[in-house]
Amino acid sequence: MWSSSSSEIDFRDLTVRYPDRKAAALCAINERIDEGDVVTIAGPSGCGKTTLCRTLTGFIPGMIPAEVSGDVLLGGRSALRARPEDLATFVGLVQQDPEAQICTLNVRQEVAFGPENLCLPGPEVESRVEHALGAMGISHLCERKTTTLSGGEKQRLAIASILAMEPRVLLLDEPTANLDPRGVRNLFALLSKGVPTRTLVIVEHRVEALRALAPRLILLDGGRIVDRYPARERLDYASLGLRGGWAPTEGSESSRPSWVEARGVSFGYDEPLLHDLSLSLRGGEVLALIGPNGGGKTTLLRLLAGLERPVSGTIERQPGSRIGFVFQDPHHQIFERTVRKEMELEHPDPITAIDAELQAARLADLDNAAPLSLSLGEQRRLTIATALARRPNVLLLDEPFIGQDRRNVLWIIDRIRAVAAEGGAVVLVTHDIPLASALCDRLLYLERDAAWIGRSEDVFDRLRERGDAEFTPEAWS
Repeated sequence: MWSSSSSEIDFRDLTVRYPDRKAAALCAINERIDEGDVVTIAGPSGCGKTTLCRTLTGFIPGMIPAEVSGDVLLGGRSALRARPEDLATFVGLVQQDPEAQICTLNVRQEVAFGPENLCLPGPEVESRVEHALGAMGISHLCERKTTTLSGGEKQRLAIASILAMEPRVLLLDEPTANLDPRGVRNLFALLSKGVPTRTLVIVEHRVEALRALAPRLILLDGGRIVDRYPARERLDYASLGLRGGWAPTEGSESSRPSWVEARGVSFGYDEPLLHDLSLSLRGGEVLALIGPNGGGKTTLLRLLAGLERPVSGTIERQPGSRIGFVFQDPHHQIFERTVRKEMELEHPDPITAIDAELQAARLADLDNAAPLSLSLGEQRRLTIATALARRPNVLLLDEPFIGQDRRNVLWIIDRIRAVAAEGGAVVLVTHDIPLASALCDRLLYLERDAAWIGRSEDVFDRLRERGDAEFTPEAWS
């Protein structure tokens, strides 16, 4: 066990280099984070943010091979000389990919797993489990199988399992990525109450979501700290290359025939999820799916793609339809041993075209890297590039903006609009409401007892009227 009277963090010339990469992931990092500080770490995809978290927790070099020099002191002691299990009570990491840290098959067991491994008394374990489940709003899921949870529900579960450990330092790697807007609000309200007794480090692309915590900001680029900003300073996020302040994009012609027609579709797993839903995927249109975690958004994409069959109703795909599907979890659709080979799986064009697409997706320097060694944001861009290689006229995207900085989001937007401009239909699941409002022609708000589709402002007006303003763009400003 790690014992210290302080939870301060001190980086001293920290440099980390992975064995299969030419450039160092982190270069001579020097920074001090005092006990009780709230710090946001931001920067371009692949700039070293996740590597920083892994080094703080001892995963590097303890479990992930890397050449490391310099040091990281936690409460005055070197994290690099400690085993990850020794740091478990001092530093808690909620990973970028929540599925990667779920160990058990039951929600309650997952939250209890950490406290039980600390050999705490049974009543203490139970108390921590109940508190963490309640804090993350998932008490109602306590007996669910973890394999049946949505991406957002898994993210809430991952956070709850770390909160139950009561670490002195809490690291959150993109905690808002899979959370619906209500979940984001509740999470940061919870963290605001705990700030006086906890050092908090948050890796995030959507920095505007963190304003309530008033963090100071550290910007990374190319593995180096390039700038620092004090707490409560009002910043122009777009000028810093961060996400926020999206200008509306010009819509495409949507009077073309529909590629997919859903009529009266109902579906459920253990209980009803979608009921009597009808919609058309029009050529030239971008449709956004928004709504709470577990409301059926991913399930609807799977139905539209033909990966699930409706319990009742019909889904008709027009002859000649070519579907490109980007899953919420990139691991589920990566097969090859290198990035280039992954691109070659479906690519009909010559090598020069693949080179150009890798360059556009900012993956050119990684063409011989193992796809599963990439950051989550890089993996997501790879799966988008491979889906686009099929030249789809129906493009289904499940949370494509997770792990993406502003520059990469703009690349994805450009590709989405190109598909629509060529007469294709795009369906986009996202919790980034301002971006959905700026990009999409229509919105479908989906939850277990409601489904509304229409122009963005009409859907937002209805949400405001019923008290769900968290799902409107102004809630993020």
